[in-house]
Amino acid sequence: MSNRLFNTPFEISLHVVLLLDVVNAAITHDRITAYDFIAVYCEDFGIADRSLNGENGFAFSELSARRNLTKAAIKDLVVDGLVVAVDGEGGILYSISENGRKMSEGFQSEYASRYKELIRLVVERYKDSSDVQLLNAINKQSTKSLRR
Repeated sequence: MSNRLFNTPFEISLHVVLLLDVVNAAITHDRITAYDFIAVYCEDFGIADRSLNGENGFAFSELSARRNLTKAAIKDLVVDGLVVAVDGEGGILYSISENGRKMSEGFQSEYASRYKELIRLVVERYKDSSDVQLLNAINKQSTKSLRR
């Protein structure tokens, strides 16, 4: 058994529950992945002065792996009844269930509070962006970080 906590489906599951509680709308897997990525690496996007999980020189190389972890996490959350999946015009959309909301409200740690605060800032900045525009913003920031 692995003792890893970070960058696991478990950690991402917690992020997804908190994120969907804050967003309070049905959104795509890509949007969940992008919002989470931007919140965790918020310093690179000018959202906050310090990234949630500290400095990581390889942050942008994580995106593909985080996308797969998010997919696995969402699947588990749907099976557990914490997230609801519905067919939307552009594909499957995910939202928080009542049980998921209760779970989110139960997280009272400083980390959870900070993550929710960062998600609010990310949503405010990118709410009018399409999923493609969100992913392009991440790619653009990735290119900038390579030049440093």
